[in-house]
Amino acid sequence: MSEEQICLRNVSFRYESAARPALSRVNLSIKAGQTVLLTGRSGSGKTTLTRCINGLAPQFFDGQLQGRIRICGEDIAAVSLRRLARRIGSVFQDPRSQFFTLEVLSELAFPCENLGLSPAEIHRRVEAAVAELELKELVDRRLCALSSGQKQKVAIASVYAVSPVILVLDEPSANLDTKGTESLRRVVRRLKAKGFTVILSEHKYQYLADLADRVILMSDGQVRGEWPGADFFAKPDYWFEENGLRLPRPRTLQAGGAGRDRPGQNPVVEARGLAFAYSRDRRIFSDLSLSVCAGEVTGLIGPNGAGKTTLANVLLGLKKQTSGEIYLNRRLTTADARLRQSFYCMQEADYQLFAASVAEELLLGLKAGQASVARQAARLLQYFGLEQYKDCHPTALSGGQKQRLTMALACMRSGGTLYFDEPTSGLDGQSMRLAGDMFRELAAAGRSIVVITHDIEFLLRTVDKVLYLALDGHLEEFFLQDQTRDRLLEIMA
Repeated sequence: MSEEQICLRNVSFRYESAARPALSRVNLSIKAGQTVLLTGRSGSGKTTLTRCINGLAPQFFDGQLQGRIRICGEDIAAVSLRRLARRIGSVFQDPRSQFFTLEVLSELAFPCENLGLSPAEIHRRVEAAVAELELKELVDRRLCALSSGQKQKVAIASVYAVSPVILVLDEPSANLDTKGTESLRRVVRRLKAKGFTVILSEHKYQYLADLADRVILMSDGQVRGEWPGADFFAKPDYWFEENGLRLPRPRTLQAGGAGRDRPGQNPVVEARGLAFAYSRDRRIFSDLSLSVCAGEVTGLIGPNGAGKTTLANVLLGLKKQTSGEIYLNRRLTTADARLRQSFYCMQEADYQLFAASVAEELLLGLKAGQASVARQAARLLQYFGLEQYKDCHPTALSGGQKQRLTMALACMRSGGTLYFDEPTSGLDGQSMRLAGDMFRELAAAGRSIVVITHDIEFLLRTVDKVLYLALDGHLEEFFLQDQTRDRLLEIMA
């Protein structure tokens, strides 16, 4: 029988200045070699549990820890973070937060260098990580030039190179495309076969259906249920919806093509012959033509690194096209003019949160004294499940809660086209469905919405039209209807 490798007894944790504990009386035992999935609604305590296991709470994240945690038979309170890092490798929700260098190759080597390994051993481990995680095309790149999904892959590889006995991954698939997720699945399978203990906190867990030995459901900082992996993934769809979780097998079309008329052809944004290049040798796309119409939710999809975010930035005016024309309401416009008529919800929520509280954030830049503005803010706080956090600082929110806040910010704006970059990547099933329903409500009111996403469940539920940007810069456009559903599933497979 495998030995107990991780043991938590009556563990509670309250972040400094938090009104209530993030974890409450958690008891958990994980044996060596197990692959364990942690899931639950956003804010349920999954990330905090991983931070307690890897020692970052309270050694890095200030707060009060109660109870006892043992890792590989040792009390974690008596083990230094440096020593713990040799046993537990961690990959965070935001890969940028664990980067220390400017280039991919040096980043892969840095953790091994930090632990004092020999140059020959570092070289061997980095080469193995590059080969096994399929990163050969990225090793000569700068980190700032990578897409979010590519950064996530580099973060996983840098931890993999250290060869710890336990790996803790917090939402590792959140920003990965289908190919990246399949690559991650192969990595987890390889780790499992080699006897590693792997703990994954995930909302989008479909790729773990045949890998998870155990699934632990978190709610309100406590363990609410536990199942063998096969039993969990065999549950009916309604059970997942009732528990606010993602569907393990999303294939049903519920969006525009499933019973609604095709939206009216009233283009708000039109691009003709659009091209963009960072340099003469780095052309991202060329000769693209597309339209974004009022009353539509448009899904912009494609593999990591294809240029989806770049295309959206050009359309909304953050970047200037190399060539081509962009029209706003059938009038040729400049980038500055488009920027004034757009709102961009970034993938990295922290970049656009500035106020001292959640409530103040919603009112920032608006006429807060107007009764209609205050009512809309109160409605959105309640709708997105943020009312109880209205007096909290935005940085104190979980990743999923921050995403819901930035979506609420976009909904507070009364005009223009709304652009969302991976808005559902860190959301649980319930929050994803709420976001989709709000987008549909905005579209029904005549708004035009563009959503960059890898989220197949969200696409099937929400979008009217799909723009598929391939790695070669080719753009395919189609309405999402019963007869085109299989094409979407083929692209996302």
